[in-house]
Amino acid sequence: MRVRASIWIALGLPLVFASPPASFAIEVPIHGFLEVAGGVRLQDDPAQPEDATLGEGRVQLEVSHSWEKGPKVFLRTDFIGDAVLETTKIEVREVYIDSPPIPKVDVRIGRQILTWGTGDFLFVNDLFPKDYLSFFIGRQSQYLKVASDALKASLFVEPLSLDVVAIPFFTPDRVPTGERLSFFDGLSGRIVGKDADLTLEEPKETFGNTEVTLRLLGHFQSYEVALYGFTGFFHSPVGVKDPMKRVLFYPKLNVYGASTRGPALGGIANVEIGYYDSREDRAGRDPFVENPSIKYLVGYERQPWADFTLGVQYFLDQMLKFDRFQASLPPGAPTRDELRHLLTLRLTQFLRYQTIELSLFVFYSPSDGDSYVRPSVSYKVTDNLTAVLGANLFSGGRSTPFGQLDADDNLYLRLTYSF
Repeated sequence: MRVRASIWIALGLPLVFASPPASFAIEVPIHGFLEVAGGVRLQDDPAQPEDATLGEGRVQLEVSHSWEKGPKVFLRTDFIGDAVLETTKIEVREVYIDSPPIPKVDVRIGRQILTWGTGDFLFVNDLFPKDYLSFFIGRQSQYLKVASDALKASLFVEPLSLDVVAIPFFTPDRVPTGERLSFFDGLSGRIVGKDADLTLEEPKETFGNTEVTLRLLGHFQSYEVALYGFTGFFHSPVGVKDPMKRVLFYPKLNVYGASTRGPALGGIANVEIGYYDSREDRAGRDPFVENPSIKYLVGYERQPWADFTLGVQYFLDQMLKFDRFQASLPPGAPTRDELRHLLTLRLTQFLRYQTIELSLFVFYSPSDGDSYVRPSVSYKVTDNLTAVLGANLFSGGRSTPFGQLDADDNLYLRLTYSF
């Protein structure tokens, strides 16, 4: 586990900002949960020798304290025993300090989970790192987001707010690498698992590689409008640095976008757009680097009756310079469509005084011909104990985003005791 400078700064800042008298006792409540989770494949996978996809015990502890008219300190840490990988580890999920240096300005420094945009499991202007591996094997949905070691400053001037985030240490998305789930390897043209032999080269930790993202957010009556800007890197390894040595990398990226969200047709609607400026292949002539693109998202959610929620989304990914992309492809290399269409459906029903939750989330791409289905049943046994039974079901062609995981279908069970 790497311990970065910002973490130690976050832990040490309370001593700088506040030094209470020795006789002053501070009571710090501890919250968290204990969880046991297991998951198995629903079919044989020739690329994976083990049937288990998930098998872990997890303890999460959360503490926080606020000083009156002073800073707030927050710490959330997970202690994990993983039976699938036969490892134990301590993961600092979040540790930061909030301090308002002047009126209408907030500053947060340390490891923090950041979320922007309007999508439901779909991201256009949210360029913060994701953990897709956890998402695909049945961990809690909170683990889809990965924390960043960052400095966040916020300015509030009604009805606007401006957020600026600087991230000096690059944190990549956690994607299938063959260790636990199989995936399609475009360099070898086959599904790989434990035998995957890829090197993921991250950007160097230099001042010039600091990622910066900003959001200008406004609230006008019942509507939320936002503008976004980002400069940094793709967080998934969408570039090939050396095909012979099988080295992938994270190309440089700028993103400019906008979104709006508010009431419409008896529910809540959202619209979002983002222009992805792939700085290392703006001309679209390099087949080993992601082309520039424009991403569009339209969503709608409503409650037709009590305790039932319906949500739908349409996502469009338009590759720019598509003709140059096609002309640059090596013979036999897998191609892509200029337009990738993706639809999602969310159905949620609560029963028995909201102690039972039936959930279904479906991703379907008519252009790729693949899908990803996430059914689950959650039962609140007591106020503290919850059981969740669910599945991750993939289908489609082997080189498509969801179809490549076809052999990774899994069933999982989680038991969580919160305190």
